[in-house]
Amino acid sequence: MNKKIAIVITKSETGGAQTWVLELYNILKSTFDVYLITSEKGWLTSHFKIENTFILPELVSTKKPSCIFKISNILRKNNIDTVISNSANAGLYARLAKLLKPHNHIYVSHGWSCIYNGGKFKNIFCWIEKSLSMISNTILCVSEQDKKNAINIIGINEKKISVIKNRISPLRKKEKINNRLKALFVGRMIHPKRADLFIEAAEKTPSVDFYLVGDGPLLENLKSRYSDKHGNIFFLGEINNFNAYYDFDIFVLCSDSEGLPMSAIEAGSAGLPLILSNVGGCSELIYPSNNKSNGLLVNNDVNSLLKALTEISENYLTYYDCAQNTRHQFNIESVAHEYIKLIQG
Repeated sequence: MNKKIAIVITKSETGGAQTWVLELYNILKSTFDVYLITSEKGWLTSHFKIENTFILPELVSTKKPSCIFKISNILRKNNIDTVISNSANAGLYARLAKLLKPHNHIYVSHGWSCIYNGGKFKNIFCWIEKSLSMISNTILCVSEQDKKNAINIIGINEKKISVIKNRISPLRKKEKINNRLKALFVGRMIHPKRADLFIEAAEKTPSVDFYLVGDGPLLENLKSRYSDKHGNIFFLGEINNFNAYYDFDIFVLCSDSEGLPMSAIEAGSAGLPLILSNVGGCSELIYPSNNKSNGLLVNNDVNSLLKALTEISENYLTYYDCAQNTRHQFNIESVAHEYIKLIQG
């Protein structure tokens, strides 16, 4: 009989954590029986078997303790012995469910929200994370920086922490450079993704076209806030299963906080030069090649972003060649055995 695993994640919408879950599922499904517990039907649930998917709307709220009992009942009825939880709410309820239905619990930090988004309650949220780590078997960090933060800021026991950097299945390779360079932003139009910085840079860089993929509550405000006097800003909206990175020339991520962003990994897999905020584990996605690199790190201000855009635009072939030479660094096949080993204990 195959080992039974439940993956718990708060939302099923298109996103970095959801993309990671799907990549993990594709690795595990031939070896294990994999179940999904989430709050809604959506992009992620469409990839799982209906009979292995459980919808708990209560997951989106932090004030629904009944969710603990519902998760533990699902685990008990289906004889599930390993749980992999992702995101704050799912991690809270699923780990507390361990007190009712004992199991091997792996919590995945996709960037510590208690640190980056805790605000004045940061210390309280970090204390909660530290407490929950005590009932977790493993804390899986997606970058070395997340591990450092877990130990030094949250106070999690280093012996409980494992690191497997995010990777993806290889995407189509970029092979053609556009006559006018195309810069790409992929992400929700919401804090802390900072699409506004990307657009502000576009207004000051008329020689490059700027494309935004994604939807969100700030989209209409962003459209009305900027004049687009050069006609070089293009809002493409939400594109399900977006993977056409090869059509673009430079990938830009200007978030105020990140773990190890899946969109940047996807762009790196396609061979695009990267411009990334120097936050979270982003520095771990910049690889040297022949005395150059596949991209640049920036501070989250428009001047730093403009400087990076100018550097890559003026030396594009050099950065492009480096990006092509480092595509293999983003291939999930190189770490698939690490996930299986972690789950098997």
